[in-house]
Amino acid sequence: DKILQLAIQGKLVEQDKKDEPASALVQRIKEERDKLVKEGKIRKEKPLPEITDEEKPFEIPESWEWVRLGEVGIAQTGTTPSTKYPEYFNGDIPFIKPADINEKGINYENEALTELGISKGRLIKSNSVLMVCIGGSIGKCYFTDRDVSCNQQINAITPFNEVSAKILYYFMVSNFFYDNVLNSATGTTMPIINKSNWEMLLIPLPPLAEQKRIVEKVDE
Repeated sequence: DKILQLAIQGKLVEQDKKDEPASALVQRIKEERDKLVKEGKIRKEKPLPEITDEEKPFEIPESWEWVRLGEVGIAQTGTTPSTKYPEYFNGDIPFIKPADINEKGINYENEALTELGISKGRLIKSNSVLMVCIGGSIGKCYFTDRDVSCNQQINAITPFNEVSAKILYYFMVSNFFYDNVLNSATGTTMPIINKSNWEMLLIPLPPLAEQKRIVEKVDE
């Protein structure tokens, strides 16, 4: 995890002065969200609170920006269609549960929903990050390489075009983010972090070009 810690602090690869700063990225993300709201593709959400200086846990490079997780994409909590209706199940859209997620990937083969089932569930687009948000395996996460659905023990973030799901995944499996998940969870015997607390968590956002360099370096 030392590599991820360096990555999240902007110390893994060199900054390039020619990179467009992340502030421009944040602006385009806002525009993309507004456009989707206008087109009726997503609901208009209450804006997340501004990040105060007190909240910022460490220094990041000048070209980076602190953002809340819910600002970089569309956050959703999974849901389970009623099992009373067999016609909702045994389709083509993988239905992911916490046991299907591990640090090597996602098992897409266990259960699946039909088109009818997905109309009663949640469609989570390819290139999203799924995170278990309840119980002993809270914080376990991985990114998707296809459209899926998931149950209510999982939260999903589908990043906008300007953010790579892979960089998001690497930052979300860092000790820094995991500790924040635990600190924001409620319940002692059964920790749980709801979507609104999850969306509030901080994440540093590098410029797009640097995101690619970080992903390549971590992969290596």
